[in-house]
Amino acid sequence: MRSNFWRWGVFNLVGLGGFFIQISTIALLTRVFAWSPFGATAVALELAALMNFAGHNRWTWGDRPERSVRGLVQRFWRYQAAKTASLLANLAITTVLTYAGFAPELANTVAVLACAIPNYLISEHLVFAPRGTS
Repeated sequence: MRSNFWRWGVFNLVGLGGFFIQISTIALLTRVFAWSPFGATAVALELAALMNFAGHNRWTWGDRPERSVRGLVQRFWRYQAAKTASLLANLAITTVLTYAGFAPELANTVAVLACAIPNYLISEHLVFAPRGTS
């Protein structure tokens, strides 16, 4: 069994990859295509969430594989449902801080940090929790 410290480290490495995608997307959409910070952040968050699901499924919780396509689809929908609250919180924090004068990338960085521990706990105990046979 993997230690929680190790899993937390892998969780953060996978999240860092998603974060780079997220920040790059926000920068591209706001600075090059003149999107609003709200719209750019919404798109960036979902792109990062999809990448993070794949990474967490493979590496962070790779010791808890789903044995069937049905099980994987159910896990994906649990992940999407669990991420909705986090994405909304992230979007709200980013938007408030952006309108308070923060650059969109900095505002989103603060939001990511604020959501990190709740995201891990939700993933550990609800999304990737060991289950019976799928």
